Amino acid sequence: MLITRTKIFVGLALCGGILLAAQNVWSKANPKAADFAKYFKVDMAMPLPKYADLEQKYIVERRRYNRRYDYHWDIGNLFDNLFRLTITDYGSTERRIRNEHEQDLLDMLALMPKEYYQYIGPYLHTVPNMPEKVLNMPGIKETKNKFPTRIAPQLVGIEDLEFLSPYLYYLLMPEMWPENRTPQEKPIIKKASPKVEYDEKLYQKIRELVPEEEFVPGAKPEVKVGASDLRTINPDRNSLLTSADVKAFARTLPKVYKIGENIQVQGRIYNAGNLLDIWEVENHIGLPMNGLKDIVNPCQRLVQKLRLAGLENELRMAVGGEGFSPEGWAYTCDKTIKAYRMGLMNSSTLASLKAFQRGAYDAYLQDTLNERQLDLQLASMQAMMEMYKAPMNDILEVRKNRQLLKKEFEAGKYRILGQVLSF
Repeated sequence: MLITRTKIFVGLALCGGILLAAQNVWSKANPKAADFAKYFKVDMAMPLPKYADLEQKYIVERRRYNRRYDYHWDIGNLFDNLFRLTITDYGSTERRIRNEHEQDLLDMLALMPKEYYQYIGPYLHTVPNMPEKVLNMPGIKETKNKFPTRIAPQLVGIEDLEFLSPYLYYLLMPEMWPENRTPQEKPIIKKASPKVEYDEKLYQKIRELVPEEEFVPGAKPEVKVGASDLRTINPDRNSLLTSADVKAFARTLPKVYKIGENIQVQGRIYNAGNLLDIWEVENHIGLPMNGLKDIVNPCQRLVQKLRLAGLENELRMAVGGEGFSPEGWAYTCDKTIKAYRMGLMNSSTLASLKAFQRGAYDAYLQDTLNERQLDLQLASMQAMMEMYKAPMNDILEVRKNRQLLKKEFEAGKYRILGQVLSF
């Protein structure tokens, strides 16, 4: 009966609301943003509580109403006096029990462009126990039982389209269709004509220095082994990648994907992630939107979730064939993903990062957002900066294997056991 954080966040993320922060990045000029930097570092050695204890604490004990029985066929035949007192007291008061996620939802809606309300407002009006304060927001209230008017051209003219479920209205947004988006920039390749004229003396000197047998067509060049061809022993958070490390990581992905083939395993990993987020926030080592950690360091977070869910041995078996420990695999994976992102960055993304780094929007944020909204926005900005932190060495090594990585990422639909790989 509670409006779960997942349902709210998924509904808004699909409509583009919660991802508004992706249009912004952290500004070094703002000292408050530095407060969030420590939250994105994943402590792989941190002791974690037991899955069963967290499940009991955050799921069983936090139910809005205790049924006071375990099975519906063993309810008993006596009316519960505690329940009688509860409903009598609640029915005689006008006090409203505020939903714990109500303010989060209000803040996200306030940040969302108003033209997107038509895609999520009708859905919010169908969610059970949705707070009236949300449903009566200007712009949201008017969307009740209304069909969106701004529809993607690919869907115009489809018969009975108005009977589409409100849950799927986000598909009507023109921005949801890749062909309606501005394509990524592609480098313009210019053919450069040689600026140096043919020098007969130079080539004559080359013929004297290079034996004739090396000019034979099909001659195989001497293969030299360099640092790029060697594996890193015990990779950690600060070690540099090599091309061999990237290839080894790519070879582990098919086996890692197989861990999540069982639907029960998928559910346990998903629940472990939710429990871990709640536990970290409660212990002041997490962010209000703790899912930002999963965007910055998806594999280190995945190892924590598997460890909490009791599935670490499955990962160890999947990556051990390439000489990885779970921790070493996680560090290699996250560094590879960050370097891969850097290789895909276009000039507009770079310009945005540099603008926020210079503090171009600090005054606007300070004047527009309240304290709580500012914290959420600054945390999101910091996450964007952390997503694109990769040394030049890692970028060059990953670039050598870009096609191999693209093939393996596509095979997993850009997910690793539920962890979304944001590129």
